[in-house]
Amino acid sequence: MDTKLLYHYTDFNAMRGIIFNGEIWLWNLRRMNDSQEMQYFIKQLKRAVKNQLPEELYSKTDALFDENLRDFNSLSSYASCFSEYSDDAAQWARYGKNGMGVCIAFDKEMLAKIGEESHTPLCQVNYASNVEELEVVKELSDLIKNLALDSFDEDKEKIRGLFHQLVNSSPLFKHPSFISEKEYRIVTLPTEKEYLGKPHFFIEETNIKKYYILNLRDVCKKLGFEYVQLFKEICIGPQALVTKEILSDYFESEGVGKLSERIKNSECPLRRF
Repeated sequence: MDTKLLYHYTDFNAMRGIIFNGEIWLWNLRRMNDSQEMQYFIKQLKRAVKNQLPEELYSKTDALFDENLRDFNSLSSYASCFSEYSDDAAQWARYGKNGMGVCIAFDKEMLAKIGEESHTPLCQVNYASNVEELEVVKELSDLIKNLALDSFDEDKEKIRGLFHQLVNSSPLFKHPSFISEKEYRIVTLPTEKEYLGKPHFFIEETNIKKYYILNLRDVCKKLGFEYVQLFKEICIGPQALVTKEILSDYFESEGVGKLSERIKNSECPLRRF
């Protein structure tokens, strides 16, 4: 595992959009394969806060969470996902068109700087089974202990700040059963999507999907990066019909011949079913 790289498994059409159009699309996290996306962290955190409190304060805790997360279920973060694992069978099967797609290796440091510049931070996903040791757990439990019995008015600003922090942290926690993905995300926080401009819509035969675009090429130019240096390796999937020769010819024809030297074939013995 090369710690300087992050891997994005996708199909060849999306590869074209990333490399030649200079765009990476950020999709709705609530529509991804984790049915508890964004909710898992809040549930775990609420449980952890209650564990710090006497039982008679449980109803106050419920009321505080309900009041300050009233709109939480209507909020969505949007993200593009990466893995620490290269040429991984599970990643090929889930995200690389069952091995018929492609895996792009990104320079991790460059990607982090692009995320910082565009207000879409590159974040490592946390798979902790509990959140007991987080500072915010103590802050919330202490706050609930000190609140007046019949009102939250005295600490409204602090409460708002803490719950804003919770909502923005929720996309960075996943259920431990997904730990094998070793995931990183470039993510738009629910309250900050305006940084990526207006949403776009992908029309399918039976569905319409909303997404946001991060223009990698524009941000690289702004930062003074050579765009092609963002891509360190292009790995052709173990079941792909595309050959190294065809992909190399394609890169040459599109003016990114430097990438031809970075093409490799997967060594994963994934069988197509």
